[in-house]
Amino acid sequence: MGETAEKPSSSRLPRQVWILAGVGFLIAVGFGVMNPVLPVYARSFGVSSFLIGLVISSLSMVRLVTMPASSWLTRMLGPREMAIAGNVLVAFTTFMMGITNSYLGLLTWRGLSGFGSALYGVSSMALLFASTPPQMRGRASSISGGGFILGGMTGPAIGGLISAISLHAPFFFYAGSLSIAAVVLAVSLPRTGAEQKLALRDNTVGLRDLVKDSRFRAVILVHFGTGWQSFGVRNMLVPLFVVEALKMPMWWAGIAFSCAAVAQALSLHFVGSGTDRLGRRFMIVTGGLLTASMSIALAFSGNYVMLVIWMCLYSVGVSATISASQAMLADAVPVSASSGIAAYQMAGDIGLILGPLIAGAVLDVFSLGWAWVLGAIVILVGVVATWFTPRGQVPMSH
Repeated sequence: MGETAEKPSSSRLPRQVWILAGVGFLIAVGFGVMNPVLPVYARSFGVSSFLIGLVISSLSMVRLVTMPASSWLTRMLGPREMAIAGNVLVAFTTFMMGITNSYLGLLTWRGLSGFGSALYGVSSMALLFASTPPQMRGRASSISGGGFILGGMTGPAIGGLISAISLHAPFFFYAGSLSIAAVVLAVSLPRTGAEQKLALRDNTVGLRDLVKDSRFRAVILVHFGTGWQSFGVRNMLVPLFVVEALKMPMWWAGIAFSCAAVAQALSLHFVGSGTDRLGRRFMIVTGGLLTASMSIALAFSGNYVMLVIWMCLYSVGVSATISASQAMLADAVPVSASSGIAAYQMAGDIGLILGPLIAGAVLDVFSLGWAWVLGAIVILVGVVATWFTPRGQVPMSH
């Protein structure tokens, strides 16, 4: 594609990257234990399917509206402190979800978890970007994301055992894993110094300035598409296809997702190295084209084996897209401009909220295949925007 490759550094990744990967693993393990139980737990209060969906969506909705406040708090108080606070808040609200005796209590505490999730999301990315030199950001993003992927693979397996104890137990387990994550951050990372806080409060680069950068505009569209298709629509359509079209038990959908997660985990090293060697632009376009084409392949899957193959290839594309887009975001956004990080995460949340809703409407009127194709088009919008970013541009060190 003519993009100038960056010279990779032979030095090791910063210690902070591995700490964030470990924390991500702890968070994802607990979430993987709790998440499958949440709909059943909500149903135990005798509510409708719509109200169950509202509980599930409430976290993303609150996270979306609290992102600007989380960005401001990260600048004012420091990313390390807000990362700890975010984990503590989600731990507390999750514990309260486990002991609540009403649907309204469950909905309230689940929603408040979204604020803690926003705090950690903005602050952890700020920590990652600040600690990693430009030539290593692809590998850093893939390693950091790898912690979440491995935790997501482990969590559901543990969850099956814990949920056998009671419906409340998974919530207590998640609260415990989040508490451990907060302790790890507090012990392992130094406090944000006064000079760092002053640097973070530098408002010379605002969101209006960032939007002028084609790289920032591209990653916003890319992450919107990722939230829409990869985090939203895929998680809705695959179980429906397995159960309703293939007439197979629900647990076969879980196996398909596990296989895809393994493929994504195995690709992380190559994706991270490729992002740093071949360039962010190349990896985003390649990953986006792969996920879009696999979306169309999934639309025409006729059997379970092909479904698993397409999902594995799709996940490799997702791995490339996420790692490279985060690296490009770090290149375009100074650490002090946490509003840019918040905007990036908000774009993903908006996609996650809108994708399943619109795909569901399309599915009701047309077919499952058209819902997949619509998501592929959304992904391609981000690919086109990335194609028009500058070639051979060396990342800026902020």
